[in-house]
Amino acid sequence: MYSMFSPEGNELVARIVEAANKLKAHDGAEQAFIWADHQLTKLSYGHNMGEATDTAVREAVYEAIN
Repeated sequence: MYSMFSPEGNELVARIVEAANKLKAHDGAEQAFIWADHQLTKLSYGHNMGEATDTAVREAVYEAIN
C-alpha cells in the first residue's frame, strides 16, 4: 500500500495520510505534504520503521495527498 515493510507500518502511514488529507482541506496540499513528511520522519525513529523516509514511501504518500 505505502511501501512499508510491515502491515503495521502501512497502517501507521495510512493514518498519517488520512490526517494530512483533512489538513489539506484547510491549508492546501503543499502544507499537508510538509506536515506528513515530518510525521514520516518521526515514524522512522520507531522500532523497525526506518523505511518510513524511503523515497517509495514518500512518493506514495505524496500521491495519496495530491
